Amino acid sequence: MNKPTPVHAPHLPLTDYYQTEQDRQAYLRQIFDNTAADYDRIEAMLAWGTGSRYRRQALVHAGLKTGMKVLDVGVGTGLVAAQACILTGDPKLVTGVDPSAGMLAASKLPAAVVLMEGRAESLPFPDNHFDFLSMGYALRHISDLGVAFAEFERVLKPGGRLCILEITQAQSRFGRWLLKSYMR
Repeated sequence: MNKPTPVHAPHLPLTDYYQTEQDRQAYLRQIFDNTAADYDRIEAMLAWGTGSRYRRQALVHAGLKTGMKVLDVGVGTGLVAAQACILTGDPKLVTGVDPSAGMLAASKLPAAVVLMEGRAESLPFPDNHFDFLSMGYALRHISDLGVAFAEFERVLKPGGRLCILEITQAQSRFGRWLLKSYMR
């Protein structure tokens, strides 16, 4: 029998580190722009090559099916979107948005995937436009979760599906050690 997944409240915004929200956004963009060229290689090493499998499994479990129109928010280099392309059966059905031009430029996604700069808090799409919305390990970078989730709801069609992959607190001592090692 599966134990329920523990629910944790998100951390409070780290306002002590930035003078303004614009400073925070600029800092994050700089980090991702500067690491974009090496991002996929580093992720593959840290995830021991299991990334594509668990991303695909998460999308399937969340209900992604052939023919669905997908928005990947915080698409980065396209690691989640690549699996969405396979599962939808058509890269033209997949769109990605990310605030980092460097990450978008480093993407190896098929040319049919639409990639654009943008933020979760202000998605540049019409209402009721997507069947499925995914976000892989970017939730922690959103400044206002309420605004972002309102945007997700706005761009999703009625009955649309949402899949967010994010790191949670490990339950075992060994798991916590691995997570701390990974996050350094």
